[in-house]
Amino acid sequence: MVNQFLMAAMNRLSPLITRRTGPWAAALPVDEPDALAGAEPAVWLEDLKLFAIGWIGGLIFFGTLIS
Repeated sequence: MVNQFLMAAMNRLSPLITRRTGPWAAALPVDEPDALAGAEPAVWLEDLKLFAIGWIGGLIFFGTLIS
């Protein structure tokens, strides 16, 4: 069930959303979408996610603390 307030807010924001155009906007075709199905993510990717979440959490915490 979708919140009516959320729907109204997104409808107001929809004119601000624009699509990218130009050479960077093109989607790259994937030859075999099932090629990576079931593959384990790299170990360093888990470390990167943990670092990013911690860094963003610290930024929010200390930004709140300082302000």
